[in-house]
Amino acid sequence: MSSSNPPAIRRVSLPPLHEFRFELEPKEAISITLLQGTAEVFGCELVPGQPHPFGDEVRAAVWTSEGAELEVAGRLETSYESSESPLPSYLSLHLALARLRLLARPSTFASNPNADLSLPDDEVPGPRMMLVGERGAGKTTLVKTLVNWRTREVWAKAGGRGGAANGGGVVVVNLDVGEGGCTMPGTTSLVSINSLLPTTTPVSPLGTATSSGPPVPFPAPSSSEWSPSSSIDAYAPPVNPLVFWHGHTSPNEHGPVYEQLLKRVGKALKRKLDEGGVEGWKAGCVVDTPGEWAEKKAMGNVSKAVRALEINIVLVVGNERLEGQVRKLLETNKTVTVVRVPASQGAAEDDSAYHSRVKDAQIRSYFYGGPAFTQGVLSPFSIIVKFEDLRIVSVGEAADTVVPDSALPLGAGRIVGDTDLVPMDLTASRTPSELVNKVLAIPQAGDEDSDEERGMGPVLGWVYVSAIDQTKKKVTLLSPLPGRLPRKTLILGSLDWQDS
Repeated sequence: MSSSNPPAIRRVSLPPLHEFRFELEPKEAISITLLQGTAEVFGCELVPGQPHPFGDEVRAAVWTSEGAELEVAGRLETSYESSESPLPSYLSLHLALARLRLLARPSTFASNPNADLSLPDDEVPGPRMMLVGERGAGKTTLVKTLVNWRTREVWAKAGGRGGAANGGGVVVVNLDVGEGGCTMPGTTSLVSINSLLPTTTPVSPLGTATSSGPPVPFPAPSSSEWSPSSSIDAYAPPVNPLVFWHGHTSPNEHGPVYEQLLKRVGKALKRKLDEGGVEGWKAGCVVDTPGEWAEKKAMGNVSKAVRALEINIVLVVGNERLEGQVRKLLETNKTVTVVRVPASQGAAEDDSAYHSRVKDAQIRSYFYGGPAFTQGVLSPFSIIVKFEDLRIVSVGEAADTVVPDSALPLGAGRIVGDTDLVPMDLTASRTPSELVNKVLAIPQAGDEDSDEERGMGPVLGWVYVSAIDQTKKKVTLLSPLPGRLPRKTLILGSLDWQDS
């Protein structure tokens, strides 16, 4: 801990089945130490006697099943204890999912090529659960909690920490393009989680997709103001997600592209579950969705996702009205079970300013690492690329700055499909205002591949446009890695960020 001023310290005695909830302001940071009993934060157990840091406006809760004594160090204006915790309901849900995994079995046809094909398929899939709820209902928190409990369950069966590395980890699918989950905002992703997901800040709630190598721990702050020490043990674990670029922070923007990505994610999920071994297949998946889908006009996306991802459980987080709407929407689908669990009374609705700050911090963490309690320091590189070595495109008709009509063949019209790549004219007068401060995706597909494969396929990573010089015909990019770009084609969306 760095300080010349000792922190304020208080003790909190939590009775069984109670929560200690807190919401940090921008300049607040605290550490919580478990002195007696057992306690956890969103399914991740607190280690007795070890300070656990929290900062960067995180909103969290410490829950105990048996009772606990906590020591809270640091300035904290908003905190309270609550006996109305949804965790017992969530724990019952976890036990029900564990039972479904035990009952799951692959098809006889898959394991026995000589099976009688006239018999009905006896496959019983594991739980493939999708959460639906309003923004701020606590869906991502519940995803994290269920994944942590599953990880601890697998570890216990394997006889110790790290057992999930041998299979059985849940696949987490993030369809909420407004949150990065484990990577850049404006994306959908899927990843197998085999580690505990600690909570220290609102950034990287589902792990961190390291962009350029192991981060270096942040140095202790030089300010005289007390701050908790960061701990590598509390860092978000590194994960290796498969990521698809939408480029916007709302699924309603460029909807046809989002629908195509949904189908892509569904196919990738099927492959991942099939290739994950029997235990991975039985573990199934947990899918986080945008809060916009709880609105009546956008609820059709729920049924589209159910079909694309072969969902068999839809978990409604929140009110009974939403549950009724989802049941009515899926009443003809006999393979789907709709279940409702209460939203936490401590779940706070994300106001737009808070959400914007978290989004900016998520983008910054990709290039520079951090926040200090979540990830170490990264060192990006500034690279200069000639216009002739770049092809910056938008997907479909979302591009405002495109090749002018005068550059088209004589008599040709402009017909742009939803997934066509539309190149930008880097020499146009308005290009700097359209391009500077934007995040560009680097597709996995090569420059020789089709437009659809580059525009709709997975991405390698991102670069940030810090400047454009139309006189010298050069673009300055911030990149996680030095040297040449792996692809000439870069994909533009509407995601912007100020590198301050």
